[in-house]
Amino acid sequence: MRFLVKLFFRGLAAILPLALTGYLVGSAVVAGEALLRSLVLLFLPVERYRTGMGFVLSVALLMVIGLLMYSFVVRRIYSFATALLERIPVVKSVYGMLADVVRLFASAEERPFRKVVLVTRVEGIAQLGFLTRDDFSDLQGIGSGQVAVFLPMSYQIGGFTVIVPRERVREIAMSVEDALRFCVTAGVARRAP
Repeated sequence: MRFLVKLFFRGLAAILPLALTGYLVGSAVVAGEALLRSLVLLFLPVERYRTGMGFVLSVALLMVIGLLMYSFVVRRIYSFATALLERIPVVKSVYGMLADVVRLFASAEERPFRKVVLVTRVEGIAQLGFLTRDDFSDLQGIGSGQVAVFLPMSYQIGGFTVIVPRERVREIAMSVEDALRFCVTAGVARRAP
């Protein structure tokens, strides 16, 4: 019986990440298709419409929006709109959280987790984390020579931020993705060959 349970969990560990990834990607494709199908049908007769055109249009629109974000005028309008959202009591909490999460996976120059570091907590014990801020010149109360490091917690989405002296932090050669995988799985996950 123990062997059968082991086989079950081994199969589950093999198939569950694939199934969840497929489900999430499939849901994104279906959502893009559903949202923009009616827009495509404004310009195209129903008999010429093919499944997938709405999703292709959604990808194209996202790329156009990304291109427009390079424009000074569009960035100013975007800044005005987001500043307005950040003044509305409940909305600002939800918007801020979502914006921060999206920034985690955005382009490399906007990622808050750029460097993987080891933080020496006490002599002989170090914790893997992500350097989030290395300058506090705008926050005089913290002082110079300090850095902020996000320390994720294993098997959870959360973590906590510590402010430590710069000399207690050492950058290591590890990608952000590998470090997140390591932290979230408590060091159990290994990189696939």
